[in-house]
Amino acid sequence: MKGVVFTEFLEFIEEKFGFDISDDMIEKSQTSTGGVFTQAGNYPFNDMVNLVKTLSDITQIPFNQLVEAYGEHLFKRLINIYPKPVSIYTNTFDFVSNLENVVHPEVKKLYSDTDLPTFLDPIINENILSIIYISNKPLMDFAKGLIQGCALYYNETIKVEYQILETTPKFKAKFLITKS
Repeated sequence: MKGVVFTEFLEFIEEKFGFDISDDMIEKSQTSTGGVFTQAGNYPFNDMVNLVKTLSDITQIPFNQLVEAYGEHLFKRLINIYPKPVSIYTNTFDFVSNLENVVHPEVKKLYSDTDLPTFLDPIINENILSIIYISNKPLMDFAKGLIQGCALYYNETIKVEYQILETTPKFKAKFLITKS
């Protein structure tokens, strides 16, 4: 995983829970770096899993809720760092349905070795967007949070649900995004 995901996670934890919780989480987590991350680095996915599991133990907030909240937070940060992809769209459905055509190619230009999920077969029917998520990692709740962060950016109210379709050889889920 890209280092920026880790460094932003640590900032998110400090902002949401305070320095003491962040420090406690880092100290108790079993990471390959001892809790030291740089934006430019690459780190094992398991390091992030260990950090979130430890945070969940400390805060008693379920793992999936923490991952979702972080996804929402990260969307806001990413559009500040990389505003171009989001600026060409006017709503969540347009943005999400074009991830594979516009957003992910831009990310690949910056980080050619990044392991991004794939979003396929977007179908928009009035107030519902259906899209298929495929990834090597089980980050559906993270994707859900990113989508919710996108809706906040466009000042829209949405409901995001997903159904897991497969877990091997890759994680595959069907997302339903409904505008309120």
